[in-house]
Amino acid sequence: MNETIRNILARRSMRSYEARPVEEEKLAAILECAQFAPSATNRQPWHFTVVLSRAMLDKISAENKKVMLASPDEKVRQRAQDPGYDSFRGAPMAIIVSGAKEAAYAACDCANAVENMAIAATSLGLGSCYLGSFKVAMERPEGAHLLAELGIPEGYVPLYALSIGYGNESLGERAPRKEGTITFIQ
Repeated sequence: MNETIRNILARRSMRSYEARPVEEEKLAAILECAQFAPSATNRQPWHFTVVLSRAMLDKISAENKKVMLASPDEKVRQRAQDPGYDSFRGAPMAIIVSGAKEAAYAACDCANAVENMAIAATSLGLGSCYLGSFKVAMERPEGAHLLAELGIPEGYVPLYALSIGYGNESLGERAPRKEGTITFIQ
């Protein structure tokens, strides 16, 4: 099996990290892989916000927690009541991927970029977690200040994030893949 396939199959969602920072050269390689993700008609409708400040990640998590505690959904409120709640799973950094609002396939293109980053992180000995729930506060008017603080350009909306760092957990045996999800037409 070649190294690329090995890294795709090895990629896992890490939810506990060491505090040590990710080296600049590894971060640069991850971001380059993001920029070379496939995009519809090569529009590249993405913007990458690299958040190296744990204080900023904590601020986003605190704003999300406020929104979640006011949710009518009991499960959402329970998640927010967890004293260890952290939208970024304790990672020392995260990359927020925003998509151009007017680009037809921005969500797909940005998803491709995040997957490229997750596989690149795995290949560099880093853990990562693909995130979609990090943005609940940013989707509300009262959370608009976060968009400005993060430097997200006008006309872009946060879609996904990837927490990245050195893993601090043993993930154990990988769950089996669902059966019956492939159909061949000949």
